[in-house]
Amino acid sequence: MLNILRLEFLLVIRSGSHIVLAFSFFLFFTLLFALSAFGDNFILSKIGLTAVWLSLLMSILLTVNKVIHEDFESGVLDYLLIADIPLEVTLFCKPIVHWVSVVLPLIIITPIVLITFQINPNHIAKVVFVLLLGSPSLSFVGTMISCLTLSNRSSFLLTTITIPFYFPTLLLGVFCCSSTTTELFAFEYLLLYANTLFTVVLTPYISAYAIKLNYS
Repeated sequence: MLNILRLEFLLVIRSGSHIVLAFSFFLFFTLLFALSAFGDNFILSKIGLTAVWLSLLMSILLTVNKVIHEDFESGVLDYLLIADIPLEVTLFCKPIVHWVSVVLPLIIITPIVLITFQINPNHIAKVVFVLLLGSPSLSFVGTMISCLTLSNRSSFLLTTITIPFYFPTLLLGVFCCSSTTTELFAFEYLLLYANTLFTVVLTPYISAYAIKLNYS
């Protein structure tokens, strides 16, 4: 597994365009939300948390889909299918590498974005903590959807069907961010923990099955 992680990190570093693309899209999308408030501080504070989560989701979808499809077109997935390492292990490592190399830098700059949305500075640390807890599931679900739509990039119907898989993470993430409780083992936080654990464990198997089905 360590060799797979090392290889994936090297591939991401070599193709730094993914990181640049994620940064550009994240900042552009949040800027659109900020402009839609027309300078109203009350509206900004209300839509800020949702804007960050949606921008993060769109950046993840844009970059994860590109990585998986590039592997498909270059023949890397052909090699992974016949490799000694189970495909599920590789598809467990890919979202981790994507999260560390693409999503984590976005979370690091999120406090600056939240300040522009007039979010209370005392509340920003909790929002970043919730993003760290919930965002890995977005990378794993994004990988799964990319594998499900592997044979057809324009598979709008299948993508629409799988989009509801994002709802639990988005709803729980926004709810935990807006919650006034500071108890890390409150009910809403436990649901977020369970959701992340569930997606991290289950989606690699679904992704591997989708790829094998595509090649069968």
